[in-house]
Amino acid sequence: MSSPSFISIENVVKTFGAFTAIDGISLGIGQGEFFSLLGPSGCGKSTLLRMLAGFETPDSGRILLDGADVTEIPAHRRPTNMMFQSYALFPHLTVRKNIAFGLVQDRVDRAEIGKRIAEVAEKLHLEPMLERKPAQLSGGQRQRVALARALVKRPKVLLLDEPLGALDKNLRLQTQHELVRLQKELGLTFIIVTHDQHEAMTVSSRIAIMKQGKVLQIGTPEAVYETPASRYVAKFLGETNIYEGVAGERDGESIALDSDEAGGRLLGQCIDGVRPGDRVWLSVRPERIELRPSGEGLPGTIEDVSYIGAERRYWLRLESGAMLEALRINHGLGDDFAVGDPVVARWDARAAHLLTE
Repeated sequence: MSSPSFISIENVVKTFGAFTAIDGISLGIGQGEFFSLLGPSGCGKSTLLRMLAGFETPDSGRILLDGADVTEIPAHRRPTNMMFQSYALFPHLTVRKNIAFGLVQDRVDRAEIGKRIAEVAEKLHLEPMLERKPAQLSGGQRQRVALARALVKRPKVLLLDEPLGALDKNLRLQTQHELVRLQKELGLTFIIVTHDQHEAMTVSSRIAIMKQGKVLQIGTPEAVYETPASRYVAKFLGETNIYEGVAGERDGESIALDSDEAGGRLLGQCIDGVRPGDRVWLSVRPERIELRPSGEGLPGTIEDVSYIGAERRYWLRLESGAMLEALRINHGLGDDFAVGDPVVARWDARAAHLLTE
């Protein structure tokens, strides 16, 4: 990331009648980033993307791209291009003509059009399909055609609105890695809207997590997963166990949490601003929990087990009545716990994150 202000969104507000879709968002996106807008349906992520594209205009605030104010500039005059979830291919045109459509509309020279189509077709492995119609292509192939049509105009920024939503799971995973490869190879700024946490974690250099028109946290996939800013972010980015309690005394980098909910004393990593007696929450991911037949830790009973190939997930009923989820990699060694087994759950204090909201 060479410039943190290649794209600047400054105090942007967008309303539709009485509904506030974007509520005073400010953020910066660097040149060459693969940046994700992640959140549930209705959080405003697609509206923000459409304002970056020029399809919507903010009620207030401004958007700068490469130092130029593009807030009022229409979509066709911006150095951006958008790829939609529906792909919006013309069924009566060949792949070649679909890719060329925007260039023809811009009256680009025919020789230049041919050159650019050849370039993107090679990068996206579309050469054998150029004379086919969309109906003759698989879903993944149509997705690559839509991507080629967006890239052939050589935008400074590629905007992707849920581009992989129509693909099956295996093809989604394959295409995610293909997008990352392509983005690195081209060096373009990619901004993707998704509600899929795994997808955002896979492709992104940074993620903005949104809720109700606001950005709750921005950071690398590792940062937002390991150090979520709130219970909402912790829960949204995968499974986690969260227990309420009262902060005790600090012991170096660790802090004890007395939790009636969990039925015991929990250890977590210290964060700034927490004092003894404060009401806080502790978040610990299932994969960070160690299960043992006995010893120190939170005692409980295995209530359910799910076998998921590479891993097993366990749900424990703690003595307090609360549930705890744990995950173990499946080594196939026959040492797994069964429903009804008494166990204790424990974790390193550094693996548990304290939350104040």
